[in-house]
Amino acid sequence: MNKLPIGVGLFETDGTPVFMNRTFIALHNVDEEHSGEFNFEGLIAAGLLDTWKQDPRAHFEKVARAIRNGHSYSSEVDVGGRIIAIHDMPVEGGFLLSTQQDVTERVTAERRIAHLASHDPLTELANRSAFNTKLANAIEEAHAKRQKFGLLFVDLDRFKDVNDIFGHKAGDLLLQEMAKRFRHSAGRNFLARLGGDEFALIVSEGIQPEASGALSNQLIECTSEDFLFEGNSLSVGLSVGIAVYPDDGTDAKTLMSSADTALYRAKDDGRGVMRLFEHDMDTRIRQQHQLKRDIRKALERNEFSLYFQPQATVASQIYGLEVLLRWNHPTRGMLMPDDFVPVAEESGLIIELGEWVLRSACREAASWENPLQVSINLSTVQFRHGDLAKLVHEILLETGLSPKRLELEITETVLFNDFARAISQLRRLKALGVRIAMDDFGTGYSSLSYLQSFPFDTLKIDKSFVSGLRENNRSAEIIRAMIGLGRGLNLPIVAEGVETAEQLRFLSEEKCERIQGFLIGTPQPIEAFGSLLNPGTSQPAAAGSAG
Repeated sequence: MNKLPIGVGLFETDGTPVFMNRTFIALHNVDEEHSGEFNFEGLIAAGLLDTWKQDPRAHFEKVARAIRNGHSYSSEVDVGGRIIAIHDMPVEGGFLLSTQQDVTERVTAERRIAHLASHDPLTELANRSAFNTKLANAIEEAHAKRQKFGLLFVDLDRFKDVNDIFGHKAGDLLLQEMAKRFRHSAGRNFLARLGGDEFALIVSEGIQPEASGALSNQLIECTSEDFLFEGNSLSVGLSVGIAVYPDDGTDAKTLMSSADTALYRAKDDGRGVMRLFEHDMDTRIRQQHQLKRDIRKALERNEFSLYFQPQATVASQIYGLEVLLRWNHPTRGMLMPDDFVPVAEESGLIIELGEWVLRSACREAASWENPLQVSINLSTVQFRHGDLAKLVHEILLETGLSPKRLELEITETVLFNDFARAISQLRRLKALGVRIAMDDFGTGYSSLSYLQSFPFDTLKIDKSFVSGLRENNRSAEIIRAMIGLGRGLNLPIVAEGVETAEQLRFLSEEKCERIQGFLIGTPQPIEAFGSLLNPGTSQPAAAGSAG
């Protein structure tokens, strides 16, 4: 009996041991020499059951009750960190037979498997499966108690950039750090990672939607501190969408759809913000999704077209044309870039669309006999994905356009989002002989530092300053300062949005050499510039007035 791998003990009904084998004694750390001296009360008095996680007295009362009724009793107890499976049964003569076995490894493995089934292995947060179960329970409980709760969908901004630039190791460490910060902010509210950089919270505490809004702001704030990786300071933001039960949905599918719609709106509004679900959002989101589908079809059907706007000296001598995109939508008519470019950027379709613009514009400019400059706007998305410099090089070779005739316009957002990558791309573009212009100069936060970091070829004064000349004296001073800066750096300055003779006169007096705007010419199809582009014809002072 002493050689059995399981513990075996025979006891009187008061717990006095009649027999215990060595395995049984070892399981409970009882001194074998004195093992027969203790009944149940004596074991407690001697402190020999102090390592039980459960209340031993309550446990044995359940056992005694079962034995008195002629039943067996099975349980698992935690003894000093070990899990022991116990089976107690009555035997003839009024005795209790107890068999016990250390099942720590099995139970630990089972618990680990159960944990993995319901938790994300990277962040140790609840996973999507556990979230779905919790959400169903939360809805059932809230319905029964006639209560509200908030559902937050949370998404990291610029996470893909971290993965693309610094690798998946950096991305994984960033997710772990953000999960830690979210857990601290979430308190007793349920937090889960749904996958990728998407998280969800069920906010069961507080008055809704105020409590959900306050927690959203805490989450956004805790994300604002930079994350350090191998000496690099990485910055990400956070967008949050909020839906409230039962106002925004009475079942899990509807509630999740509402939170997702609110999240989409938060990202569409510039990211780094939280948005509460509003019922008219559904219509706007459906329109956005439809627009995405239409853009894909438009690329296939060749519905996009290029318009060109003259760039001229203050003496009205045209030196170049800026390319502007138009979309002749089959049901909505002619659409301006503001109507569809943000959707194209958000969906990634701007990559294909931007390549089409570059290739088409360069092919068109290469056919001109008058070698005017052609200017093309680039999206920040084009810098983040693929090899832009390689693409431009291939298009120049393919179309035969001289690099010195091509000017690429960027806004400082390109540099702000990923400075190192953008500067690398810009230097490679400049090495091709292409000109680089900073568009919307003066509207951002870091323009001057960017001028120090990269040798731009042109600065374009944003039209908001030009249009404000009449109403705002500060606009005039800002323009003077920009022109002076350009003169000091030996950079040409282009003033955009020139529409009146008064504005032209001011710019001429301040010695701004180049201008662009409706006063010189409105955007038009290339056919409108035939006399300008063909040799042997007189160059017009303006390229027309019809838009």
